[in-house]
Amino acid sequence: INVANFRFSELSAEEINSPMKKLAFRNADLTDESFNELLKLLRYAPELLQAEFDDCALDGVGDFQPSESDIVRELGKVETLIIRRLHIPRFYSFNDLRSVYSLLEKVKRITVENSKVFLVPCEFSQRLRSLEFLDLSENLMVEEYLRNSACEGAWPSLQTLILSQNYLKSIERTGEILLTLKNLTGLDISRNSFRPMPDTCRWPPKMRFLNLSSTGIWAVKTCIPQTLEVLDVSNNNLDSFSLFLPRLRELYLSRNKLKTLPDGSLFPVLLVMKIRENALSTFSKDQLGSFPKLETLEAGDNHFICSCELLSFTLGQPALSQVLPDWPDGYLCDSPPRLRGQRVQEARPSVL
Repeated sequence: INVANFRFSELSAEEINSPMKKLAFRNADLTDESFNELLKLLRYAPELLQAEFDDCALDGVGDFQPSESDIVRELGKVETLIIRRLHIPRFYSFNDLRSVYSLLEKVKRITVENSKVFLVPCEFSQRLRSLEFLDLSENLMVEEYLRNSACEGAWPSLQTLILSQNYLKSIERTGEILLTLKNLTGLDISRNSFRPMPDTCRWPPKMRFLNLSSTGIWAVKTCIPQTLEVLDVSNNNLDSFSLFLPRLRELYLSRNKLKTLPDGSLFPVLLVMKIRENALSTFSKDQLGSFPKLETLEAGDNHFICSCELLSFTLGQPALSQVLPDWPDGYLCDSPPRLRGQRVQEARPSVL
């Protein structure tokens, strides 16, 4: 729909009292002027909680300056704003959004995905006092501008920050820049191309979740914060993992190059581990027994050697399916050649 020339017809607030909870625009053409007109809808939708803009185009420069009598100063009960693939032809002339600072002060969740975002001005970040969740995936963020966006006093209530698939290069600098976010518990910096991980890093004090998947890292070092409860390092180039993480409850290692299970004593409270598509050839009762609290292990799609040792272990553990949710279909013999392709559960070697 083209709402570039949209003009709102005034009605008395008593005439319409919509129960609408969500308003979504998809493939819509907007202008600065029509955006101001659309804001007037808020007076007639007092229960609106979420606004969404998908694949929209904004022919303007963010000059949202309605006349004084028409100004909408806040978004009512709106808590969630989602913008995906917003096309702004004149993005190089775009304003700093100062005119919408007050509108977004009470919003709790904002997603601006794949929309060429390279900076959130410091003053804007400081005004987002209620923001708890911010997703800036698939944009143009680099450390230099992230430092300005996460300035002192920025996003004071933020708990989850997603910066997946941007242009971040240094894990160390990223962690240091985000030290201003005192309440941050979850950070997703997956799908960035990071340089080698240093031995030491500084992180926000309450960090519990960290996603480093698909970042090209070759080794995991003590740079990783010890406060973590969930760590995702899947789809990298790791051939070993020997890091003590006393609070870790979930560990995601799929699509790496590990040849053995990590030592379970490094993770005293680990409940879930996913290590599919690595280079595991076997695992034993002792290896599994080293994880004192493990409840779920996904280790399918590896290169299992169906030796007498492995087959004796699996035959002697009828309750394996309770721990291995992908058992038995995900566990196939890679060798010896006579058993290749057979399920480990059904493989029977010759006496020799």
